[in-house]
Amino acid sequence: MSTTISPQVRILVLVGILAAVGLAASMLLRGHSSSPTADTAASRTRPTRTHAASTTPAPTHPTPTHRVTKARPAPAHARHAHIGARGYHGYRVYANLPRELQWQLAHHRVVVVSLYNPSSDVDAISVAEAHAGAADAHVGFLLVSVLDNKVAGILTALRPDGNLLPDPGVLVYRAPGKVAVELDGFADRAAVAQAALNALAGATTPVAASTTAATPSTTPATVAP
Repeated sequence: MSTTISPQVRILVLVGILAAVGLAASMLLRGHSSSPTADTAASRTRPTRTHAASTTPAPTHPTPTHRVTKARPAPAHARHAHIGARGYHGYRVYANLPRELQWQLAHHRVVVVSLYNPSSDVDAISVAEAHAGAADAHVGFLLVSVLDNKVAGILTALRPDGNLLPDPGVLVYRAPGKVAVELDGFADRAAVAQAALNALAGATTPVAASTTAATPSTTPATVAP
């Protein structure tokens, strides 16, 4: 006995089959699509590699420093000749002498100091003769007024006998500041030149020689041996 299936049943069976096939297809598509999404999400959440800051300090160039050097104390002769250090020869000079005489002795080994009174006309002639004698002997020359306490006062205080300076007169100094020859009164050109040459030869002992109205041929300057 054969059974026949009605058209309504066939439609229902076909719809069921189609629904089952569609459900399977959709589940299969979801399975394939989930993998790349997960990979993408994983790639997005993957921690990024960061470059740590280097802890090694950068090389630094030391700042150049100026070496501080201590000034060496000047030797004793340089302290005595602080004026002479600026001179041409740098002769030793006693620091207790007037600065004008220090300067002359720093430049010249022998200096003729002409002492005069500015109020005396006769002293002017003595000054001219002393200057000419110093030029002939090629030594230094210094003009000092006996009224100038800043210079004459110091020279007077340094005299061992305590006497006043001669007026007029000539004091021949030899570096570092010793009186080699003393001429009291008027001394002409030749006498002054001879006294300066004697001081250059090494005389350092002061000698008072009266040369009033003296001439080169009769009374040369005397120097103690």
